[in-house]
Amino acid sequence: LRQAIYWSIPEPSQVAMAAAVLVRHIRRPVARLSEIVGTSAFRPTEAVRRIRTGYFAEDADFIDPDGPLLAQRQGDRWRYMDDPTLASSVLERNNVGMGMLVLNRPKGLDLPLINDLYVRLRNLEVNSLKRFVGLTANDPGPFCMGLDPQELLLAATVAKRYGRLPKFSRALLWHHQELAHLVADFRKPLVCQMSGLSSNGGAALACLASFSGAHEDSEVAFDSCQAGVVPMGGATHVLAGLSWNLGEFLALTGRPVRGADLVYAGLLKHWIAPEALPFLELTAEKHLEVSETDSRGLLDEHSLPLPDGLGDYDSLPKKVIPVLQRAFSKESVPEILIALRQEGLVRDTIISSFVDDCIERMERASPLALHVTLQLIRRARAVLNDVRAVPPKRSREEALEENLRLELRAQQRLLCSEDAMIGLHARCLGREMAKGVWSRRGLTDVTADEVKDVLKSKPSHFVSGETGDFAVHERSEISLSSHPRLRQYHPEFDPSTGLDHDPAWMQSEVKRWSTELFAEERRRAIHEFLGSADPALYGQTRYTRSVAGG
Repeated sequence: LRQAIYWSIPEPSQVAMAAAVLVRHIRRPVARLSEIVGTSAFRPTEAVRRIRTGYFAEDADFIDPDGPLLAQRQGDRWRYMDDPTLASSVLERNNVGMGMLVLNRPKGLDLPLINDLYVRLRNLEVNSLKRFVGLTANDPGPFCMGLDPQELLLAATVAKRYGRLPKFSRALLWHHQELAHLVADFRKPLVCQMSGLSSNGGAALACLASFSGAHEDSEVAFDSCQAGVVPMGGATHVLAGLSWNLGEFLALTGRPVRGADLVYAGLLKHWIAPEALPFLELTAEKHLEVSETDSRGLLDEHSLPLPDGLGDYDSLPKKVIPVLQRAFSKESVPEILIALRQEGLVRDTIISSFVDDCIERMERASPLALHVTLQLIRRARAVLNDVRAVPPKRSREEALEENLRLELRAQQRLLCSEDAMIGLHARCLGREMAKGVWSRRGLTDVTADEVKDVLKSKPSHFVSGETGDFAVHERSEISLSSHPRLRQYHPEFDPSTGLDHDPAWMQSEVKRWSTELFAEERRRAIHEFLGSADPALYGQTRYTRSVAGG
């Protein structure tokens, strides 16, 4: 039947007749295909259209008679997920030896997505049948844009009216930091493939993973300062670990880095093909047959040779790296700007155009956010130097927690500022900020005391409604509750109850990480701003309906 349809294409009505004939003949034995082809549905008529195809498989017009009759289904790569409609913000697919998580919200992270992703990662972490976990995003991307700017704008709007951040916004910031800590401290190999564009805290998730991979479509941009806020989710921790002062350059300019330059710059660790994760799913069962060390070595085999990068016309030319190191190693933002202007006087057009673009980007960013971000990166680097000291003054986990604490403290205070309202509103509308529209007109209008007030003083819940300093509760290595005979060896085992956990605490954790956490408070806050008025009267149709709908 397939060959007959390929070589003599009938009209649609004849196709239907042929299908009916085929169904009738399937119900009884058929000796030869000619019995079907010889029916009236396939007799030559004037309506038959004949086509000519290539004879050899290498021919451009060759049609394989044994190939599929119809086209391949779209979205085959992410079929068989836990949500058949592929509408959930986080999709999951499991097999023996590996768990796969797929981000499916291009707008960015909101509180339900963060809570859902955290719970799924935690469950896979303690699953004894999973040797590693894959994390990527649905095609065609982006991978993750960090915190949703609409959620941040809602937080800044409520803070502007009431003088303090709402509960759902404080939970959003805190849980975002906890998610970053979990990704960085994941007990199993976390294979994160950056599929497409990612920015700020979303890029930090991939950079903090133990096995992070890039390919030609990968792109990273840290452009929080252009929206009046600072990078979060461990972004300053990642940027502080880069060489040649590239961390300051990326955070202050927001300039994107693409492709192999991500690996050369030290943001990501491996160069892997887009088909790596689907292939790992097929071979994951073999990882259970070897030790954990050998399993980690098998993952390294998927790292491909790194192509050429840092060329003159790449996202990060090699010849500008010494220029960036000399300029962005200065002590303050005004000094960095002066050094860039001096470096841009050279005759090399590649360097001068690159430097001019950096200056233009910095002048369009929030001056206060630039100063605070620079200090966050410098403090994060000092913390990392304590880890590298001999003997170490603190562990890597303590260093990450300290940097996450500083990020959260700064972000809570900047969201209550006027610059956050201006920058986030422009970001939600897709507009670029112009020079001189911020509360501080120039980069020299920010004083050192203003920056210290954002970073140095501890949070005050009674004055501004801020959360306490960030801290992470210690989590168990593996859930021994799934192994009753081993339950008694759990560090938190209570002989009187026979349980390896506190039921009251566990119930509170389930509530805290629910996707419905503070959902009603968020809806009430939106309703208070809109009331019974038509949003279209205030030019807020797109924003308000999007936020209200989640």
